Amino acid sequence: MNAQTQVTGTVTDSAGKPLSGVSVQKKNTKTGATTNDQGVYQLNASPADVLVFSHVGYQDQEITVGSQTTINVSMNIASAQLTDVVVVGYGTQRKIDVTGSVTQINGNEISKQGVVNPLSGLQGKVAGVQITNTGTPGSSPQITIRGLGGYSSTTAPLYVVDGVWFSDISFLNPNDIETMSILKDASSESIYGVRGANGVVLITTKKGASGKVAINYNGSVGAQIASNIPKMANGYEYAVMFNELTRLTGGTDVLDSSQFGEGTDWFDVALRPALMTNHQISVNGGAEKSTYNLSLGYLNQQGILKTNTYDRYTANFRNDVKISNHIKVGYNVIGNYSKSFDPPGSIWRQLYTAPPILSPKNADGSYGDPATYGLGSAISNPQVTLDYNHATTQEYHLNGNAYIDINFAKYFTWHSSIGGIYENAEEQSFTPVYDATSTQYSSTYTLSETRTSVKNWIIENTLTYNKTFGEHRITALAGQTAYRNFARQAVATTTDGTLSDDPSTWYFSSSNSSTYYNIISSDGVQTYPALEKVSSYFGRLTYSFSNRYTFTGTLRSDASSKFTSNFGRAFLPSFGVAWILSNESFMRNQKVFDALKLKASWGAVGNSGVPTYVATQTTTSSSIIYGGTGDISTGESIATLEPNPLKWEKTIGTDIGLEAALLANRLSVDIDLYNKLTKDFVFPVAVLASSGTTTSTILENVGDMRNRGIEIGVNWHDKINDDWSYSIGGNFSSNSNIFLKSDVLGSTLYSGGSASTGGEYGTVTKVGQPVGVFYGYKVIGIFQNQSEIDSYADADGNLYQPDAQPGDFKYESTTKSGPLSGNDRQAIGNPNPKYFYGINTSVSYKSFDLSLDFNGVADADVYNANKGLRYGNENWTKAFYENRWHGEGTSTTNPSVNVGGNENYYTNSWYVESGSYFRIRNIQLGYTLPQNTLQKIGIQNFRCYFNAQNPVIFTKYTGFTPEVTGNPGSRGIDNNVYPLAAIYIIGVNLTF
Repeated sequence: MNAQTQVTGTVTDSAGKPLSGVSVQKKNTKTGATTNDQGVYQLNASPADVLVFSHVGYQDQEITVGSQTTINVSMNIASAQLTDVVVVGYGTQRKIDVTGSVTQINGNEISKQGVVNPLSGLQGKVAGVQITNTGTPGSSPQITIRGLGGYSSTTAPLYVVDGVWFSDISFLNPNDIETMSILKDASSESIYGVRGANGVVLITTKKGASGKVAINYNGSVGAQIASNIPKMANGYEYAVMFNELTRLTGGTDVLDSSQFGEGTDWFDVALRPALMTNHQISVNGGAEKSTYNLSLGYLNQQGILKTNTYDRYTANFRNDVKISNHIKVGYNVIGNYSKSFDPPGSIWRQLYTAPPILSPKNADGSYGDPATYGLGSAISNPQVTLDYNHATTQEYHLNGNAYIDINFAKYFTWHSSIGGIYENAEEQSFTPVYDATSTQYSSTYTLSETRTSVKNWIIENTLTYNKTFGEHRITALAGQTAYRNFARQAVATTTDGTLSDDPSTWYFSSSNSSTYYNIISSDGVQTYPALEKVSSYFGRLTYSFSNRYTFTGTLRSDASSKFTSNFGRAFLPSFGVAWILSNESFMRNQKVFDALKLKASWGAVGNSGVPTYVATQTTTSSSIIYGGTGDISTGESIATLEPNPLKWEKTIGTDIGLEAALLANRLSVDIDLYNKLTKDFVFPVAVLASSGTTTSTILENVGDMRNRGIEIGVNWHDKINDDWSYSIGGNFSSNSNIFLKSDVLGSTLYSGGSASTGGEYGTVTKVGQPVGVFYGYKVIGIFQNQSEIDSYADADGNLYQPDAQPGDFKYESTTKSGPLSGNDRQAIGNPNPKYFYGINTSVSYKSFDLSLDFNGVADADVYNANKGLRYGNENWTKAFYENRWHGEGTSTTNPSVNVGGNENYYTNSWYVESGSYFRIRNIQLGYTLPQNTLQKIGIQNFRCYFNAQNPVIFTKYTGFTPEVTGNPGSRGIDNNVYPLAAIYIIGVNLTF
């Protein structure tokens, strides 16, 4: 038996703080000891014994005693889930100390997907964050964080890029991003006050690193293929239905259907496999006290629509200098220039509706004319639209930020920064003199141009106190923000003069008559020029005890020039608490959780995103003739009413969450339940026509809206051996939106996008319903014969639809009183998704790596206005041809071809389709050259890959895409939406 000696020691954490309750066990025995409050232990052991040090939340350590009599141990926290540092508002925090809901994404997770816009790379990656993409080259996806945050106010989150505020980040190259943090709950957002109601996205761009200069190249080339394009009726099928429509409207057959075969496939005429190339080169390096990062990028993206292209040039330079041990300074500059040849405004509707019997061009080179077949003035030849479309957009963007950090008195850091933005956008449209068809011609040269410029600056100063003493950790922050934003827009139109077909003449001169004017929105509010000033003060206190209990409190005071003195300053508090149960003594002997944290938070944030001059009354000039003299005098009339002073939209949010790591940290789980109550909801309220104004609405605070939901994230990662490793993760979100209370007369607020030929609103906001629900008549069948029409009556014998014909929609009457009226309309669909989710997987074997990402939406509706917006003899889909009503008993679900006639064009439930989908979002297969091969050829890294983005979608939706962006009132209405494309690219990542 080996001789026993007394072994003593002290156990500390990585910061040197003593750890109490650590189990010190002789391996394979039941003999052991526990550290006291000073982290000290003692026990008897032989030289051959192996001591196992274990503590919940820390990595186990095994040490052989040997000849040692004193063994001191420093233990590391086991779960990277809790030790990671995440970016939060005005600083960073250990994840263990975060009491709110914050998700951080590494920039590589975004850039490796080959996306054009950074937000596209977030789709399916973050619980509670809904990304809705659009197919237009260079466009920004729509992002919604934890449900709709406003209606007439801004609905987009605040983007903070290296300390500068933005409302859009399409200028940013995804390859330049280091990290992206999404603040989702009111507690974490409240540090940004009245800009935080829709969430906050914090972006840190890449910095330089000291050491050898590294040159990186990222390049890719690929093709975009139009996907999910509707199959339209061919020439013969169209002619059959055209004749049916003629007979239904009292005429006789016009077309001989036998002379038409397949006809023109207009999507085949106008679409193409589109090339996309993307290149970025960066230089990164520095010395001990100065680092830098320079990157240059170029993107060329053709649209799947012929003539549509987008080019973008980006530049990013960052320099950080350590002047002394106490002073650090730095600056960064981001530049962007883009130019696009834009698609015609109505082209997708034209392609959807163009008759297949019409030729793009005739044999003699002339254009196919709708008049040839008597198709009417509502029909256009899309080829003409494409050929005579001359619309371009040029955008210039420059932003920068400079800072200084001063550390003093050991625990204090002073940070000052100044940043700014300059943006200029020029949209130009030219129409030549031409005579293409009987409905498409122009007798004048017309040049129109819109120029928008934005200039702003932001100055921020913060003082941070950070100290750890014993088991206590305190971080206190106080700060101040001054922000000024000025935007202006000018619109000019000129005709003839020096204009010609030569592009060199497309400019404004004194010989051309032109008109410049400020912009008035549909609400009657002057939107340009616009000046906003914001003055803010804020503070945050974070206290942590023994890595077990954390409290965070925040207070921000904001004043904005948009609001009157009565409501000009908002005070927005928040607080949050966290309890790390896994560090408690009673969790010491359990083996289930490596880390377990409970958290709860409450906070208030605001939304200042209303028009700048909402409280300004506007007038219009007019001429007046007095009496019988015929004298004409000029006068002014009221154009808009001055509303009651608007209050801040305020959102009060509550969040309860759990974070856990299990099974040796291979499994992590995050669960959040939240409730967001938006008070003083801003909405355009109708005004009486008798008021004499030129606008029909006025902005008012109308009531309360609520979003409530749950978010779940589960991730598993494991390394099988040195060759094999894999991960699989999933996130699921459920959100319920409801308009709770109306402070104006009536429970229904009418405002929304147009969805019918008659121009009636397609959505409403109604108490007890989600914001912006589809609103119209519920279809309960198809009238098969006149007898059914005559028998569909109320108790008094009044016919509900006396003007209907067999084959028309049969609508439900909610009033039970005939005939049908607008009061019989009801909620018929909800564009706000109830559920959305993502699945992300990866596997690597030696030098190969494979990743598959999926995302989906469930319980959402889309209003397919493509089917309903009919003004004449537009085409129908092939599915409609096969399933239409064309005689008694032929269909009980689909109407006759007279979809645009009688009462069939009313907004109704037949046009509402399921917007649910499941998509293979991304597939990527990569290969990295082994290190020994790289050393031979003198480079640091080489990886090549194949990537397929959006290759497959499973959906029942029959339109272009179930992803339909739009403002709250028009969200989900598919009308002239640019479809998404499947993108296949090959790329390379190279580092010298």
